[in-house]
Amino acid sequence: MVGKGPNHKEMTQLINTMMGQNVLTEKQLGQILEGARRANERGGMSSVLDYLMKVTQADVDKDELTEFADSVRTNPQVGMDLLNGKRGIPKNKD
Repeated sequence: MVGKGPNHKEMTQLINTMMGQNVLTEKQLGQILEGARRANERGGMSSVLDYLMKVTQADVDKDELTEFADSVRTNPQVGMDLLNGKRGIPKNKD
């Protein structure tokens, strides 16, 4: 078994804390994760990113998001540092 991460309740609390308000419920997170799983089965990480951008209505550059996802995949500590507030969200290169 790979490392155990946060459960839905913990992740929902973390997201809501980071956002400074309740923006997500455990049920919504579960639905988003299930949709991301299906997107991954259909088309890999690119499909997952498309799905998440659509669901969250995120106004981000897909290439930057892909680059960030790749950096977290190769060094998961980057993602953990971001979640724990040890590292800031990467800035645009513009």
